[in-house]
Amino acid sequence: MRTTLGTGILMVAVGLATATPGPTGEAYLRDLGSPEAAVRAATATALGRQGDAASVPALIRALGDADAAVRREAAKALGAIKDDRATDALIQALAGTDRNVRFYAAYALGEIRDAKAANALVRALGDPAYGVRDQAAWALREIGDPALAGRIVAALKQGKADAAHVLWLLRFVGEQGGVEHLAALVGASDAGVRLQAVDALAKVGTPACVGPLARALKDDAPAIRAAAVEALVAIGDRRAQETLAALAGRETDPAIRAVAAEAALHLSMHADLMAWWSFDDRSTATAKDVTRRGADGEIKGCTVVEGKIGHALDFTGQAYIELGKPKSVKVSGTPLTIMAWIKARAATGVVVGRGGAFCGLSLYLKDGLPKFGIHRERDGPTYIAAGKEPLGREWVHLAGVVREDRVEVYVGGKQVASAKTAGYVPGECGQPMEIGFDTGNTAVEITDHFDGVIDEVKVYSAALSGEAIAAEARVQQSH
Repeated sequence: MRTTLGTGILMVAVGLATATPGPTGEAYLRDLGSPEAAVRAATATALGRQGDAASVPALIRALGDADAAVRREAAKALGAIKDDRATDALIQALAGTDRNVRFYAAYALGEIRDAKAANALVRALGDPAYGVRDQAAWALREIGDPALAGRIVAALKQGKADAAHVLWLLRFVGEQGGVEHLAALVGASDAGVRLQAVDALAKVGTPACVGPLARALKDDAPAIRAAAVEALVAIGDRRAQETLAALAGRETDPAIRAVAAEAALHLSMHADLMAWWSFDDRSTATAKDVTRRGADGEIKGCTVVEGKIGHALDFTGQAYIELGKPKSVKVSGTPLTIMAWIKARAATGVVVGRGGAFCGLSLYLKDGLPKFGIHRERDGPTYIAAGKEPLGREWVHLAGVVREDRVEVYVGGKQVASAKTAGYVPGECGQPMEIGFDTGNTAVEITDHFDGVIDEVKVYSAALSGEAIAAEARVQQSH
């Protein structure tokens, strides 16, 4: 009996593969009524391969077959034909008892791409079978309706969807890869969902992800903070630098603190950055050049305070930082940009100075005005760009730029003054470089100590554009 049945099935299969059906596939359709389930299943398979839309009504009826294998092959065939007349029946099959039938129903709905199936497919994201959830997620991606993002997130929040598939889907539906919905999940109550949301944002990898990832840096879970750091580094948007530096200043986990500090450095390492003193290590002895190029300095009398980003140094009385003549910081015959965050208590004082009466440069305050100037040669004139609006007593970003034919001063990322020059400083200065004072004869106007707080001092071997300086001056809301 077994041999006879097997031979019969083989003959039917061969006949289906070789016969030339009529316009309506009548021979095939007749075999869908066979008493043998194996014949009905093989017929449904053949109809799918034939791809004749005339067979759709019969295949829809086959979705109600008592045998699961027949229902499965019918769903698969309807997916191959891609006729939206089958949508309603496939939605019903998606809620059936056999997981293989549900799998192929989801497949077929993805091939048909009828938006009417979206709600059923969202429900299928919570199916007990992983394969069905996976196929439903694919089908929703194929439908590709941006309006689905909200429904998908709602299903996850209600515990009616698989988190991994929802987060994968949000990369393909919704505006900007579903970033706004992933951002909402960064604040979910379940730590596993938050972690997967961070991972999904990393994979989306657009600048729009920076804000949500920055919020994840404040998560209670160390693993989520660490993942957010890695994601921000992978995206590489320099706007995250300040946020990462702030994390390095407050982080209690030593490993995350180190990673955040390294990440902030990585994002800030402009190709022309010669030296950077962040003061975030809280040392009162050594001002470390965090570029690791060796321009470390000796801290003389400064105290550690809360900075604009992380920590900073307070300069009171005779306090200053002696940097000597760092080999990595060149001023001769080159464009330069010097910048720092300052919070002044007095109207006059040197922020960063190098050199003396023969030649040099200085970024400073005088009578409350921001100034930057150079002295090129011993008997030559000084060139000073002087702002016209006095600075207040709050944090402000100050920058001085040496270009080939002028010097400029910037406040808060905006150029406030410029002065024509005869060129770059032609030689290396014989006198040292300091932060908060100029110990030698000043290169420009003054020798007063700075009274206030200084943070994030940076020196570039390039005349940065206004846009680049503005980017450095950009302040995150969390600060």
